[in-house]
Amino acid sequence: QTPPRPVVHLITIDAPITPVVAEYIIKSIDKASQQNAEALLIQLNTPGGLVDSTNHIVMKIMSSGIPVVVYVSPSGGRAASAGVFITLSAHIAAMAPTTHIGAASPVQMEGKMDETMAKKVTNDLAAMIRGIAEKRHRNAKWAEEAVRKSVSITETEALKEKVIDLIAPDIDS
Repeated sequence: QTPPRPVVHLITIDAPITPVVAEYIIKSIDKASQQNAEALLIQLNTPGGLVDSTNHIVMKIMSSGIPVVVYVSPSGGRAASAGVFITLSAHIAAMAPTTHIGAASPVQMEGKMDETMAKKVTNDLAAMIRGIAEKRHRNAKWAEEAVRKSVSITETEALKEKVIDLIAPDIDS
């Protein structure tokens, strides 16, 4: 009798990071954990989103009892802004060929932040992403530059710079 194959739950996020998306990811982690899944794989393609929603997702991933894999995909997709935080917080971070990650500088949805507020938000997010990167043994210097200087890199640069763990052509691989 062959042992049962490990079960990996898969969700796809192809949208901005909003409270609804955060709730979906959090509930998916809970469900995968309750069903003793081997891992939760999040297929991610996002232009970014709300800081609060991102914080909730990151806290849930960082404290998850099961591994969370973030796979930036499909080809041509991206993990921009909030997506950088989510990808870096994953236990395993992967990207598909011809994807990119970065540009995590904070932006105001309406109007313009005054200089003091912009500085406070940027410093807060820079410290947060540095902490995430250090905890996951990823490139904290690059992560901070994604926040402070809006840098972006391709999947091959991300692998070389130790921002992600692997490049995979598809979910199965």
